[in-house]
Amino acid sequence: MNGRYNPADIYWFPGLGVGKGFGPRRVLLAADKDTKYSMSTTNTADLDGDGDIDLVIGDTSGAVYLAKNEGSRTEPKFTGREPLRVGDQPMKVSHKSDPIPVDWDGDGVLDILVGDETADVSFFAGKKDGTYEAGVSLFSKLPVDPKDNYTKAKAKLDPHRVIPGYRLRIATADWNDDGKLDLLVGNCEKSQADGEEHGETVGYVYVLLRQ
Repeated sequence: MNGRYNPADIYWFPGLGVGKGFGPRRVLLAADKDTKYSMSTTNTADLDGDGDIDLVIGDTSGAVYLAKNEGSRTEPKFTGREPLRVGDQPMKVSHKSDPIPVDWDGDGVLDILVGDETADVSFFAGKKDGTYEAGVSLFSKLPVDPKDNYTKAKAKLDPHRVIPGYRLRIATADWNDDGKLDLLVGNCEKSQADGEEHGETVGYVYVLLRQ
């Protein structure tokens, strides 16, 4: 499964079985031609508890959307994008969101972690009513303000920078088998030689072990 920058369609390549590869690309969720959506970063989870897989979608604006599956696990059919909610407000980070659903705090309710353009990761704790607590940066511990532009959000993070570069993509796993979820982070940054930046953009993967 992957999302496209523009148009912001979301695609699925069905698996054909062990050693058989993948079937032709299918459009899971098309972006309306007249919408403002772009760069659909996509992950999956059963957010509405009905036994099938829903889509959690990021966007260049920093917004986070849910597309519910009204079909089945084998024949999915998705509704349009609806904003996930922080109270009565839409969930948002400053710029270019990459959201993943995961029970980060171990309370049995799915939370949302969001990597973004400023090289931050924000934690939105899930609530049983399907909404989320206000976001908090995992790195700076400061609250997420959806009104912050890129410059202001990055300035808040600079003294607490953990990952260099920008445009984070994230995943979770118990990397060191200690019973706690750790954070895997991919980034973009300028290549360096002899301590100086060069024009080439490179990407690295970091493992952040949870303490």
